[in-house]
Amino acid sequence: MNTLAILGGSFDPVHNAHIQMAIRAEQEFGLDKIIFVPAYKPPHKDKLSASAEDRYNMLGFALEKYPKFDIDMYELNLKREVFSYQMLDYFRIKYNNYDIKMIIGADSFNQLGAWRQAEYICKNYGFYVLQRPNIKINKTSPYYKYCKFSKSVMYDISSTEIRDMVKKGQDITDFVPEEIVDYIRKNKLYL
Repeated sequence: MNTLAILGGSFDPVHNAHIQMAIRAEQEFGLDKIIFVPAYKPPHKDKLSASAEDRYNMLGFALEKYPKFDIDMYELNLKREVFSYQMLDYFRIKYNNYDIKMIIGADSFNQLGAWRQAEYICKNYGFYVLQRPNIKINKTSPYYKYCKFSKSVMYDISSTEIRDMVKKGQDITDFVPEEIVDYIRKNKLYL
């Protein structure tokens, strides 16, 4: 069966750790396809800095050289808060010949108990979990058996820090793809 992984997020902006997560998951777990799903309104955030259109455009520029990576506008088109279990059910219908899982970081894995329908997601889909610096996986979690864990540790980059750096006029070229640096400058984002 073909394998498909969903990487959801605000991508405000997309950065090198997002891309690296997808690359490592593709290589380590032998994935056939990875779909990035930008959130319209994430359940855990009050507001986003860049518009849905800008976040979608930045993702498009960042992913264009990766043939196995795609973007889906499911949440952006709905224009409302969508929970992960709802998004995964949508993809199960759209890609019914794929085994579907979500890609998350170790920090998110340790917070699965707070997710809406976490047990449903685990039993019907599961997770690819990527290690984060200084985050210890909770091996006693009831969700542990539904996950596949990466052996490599991801970069520790946050979109919040990148937005703050832009606001302060600092160089972000080490943290985001070159196309994104240009897009942010051209569109005067995060100032």
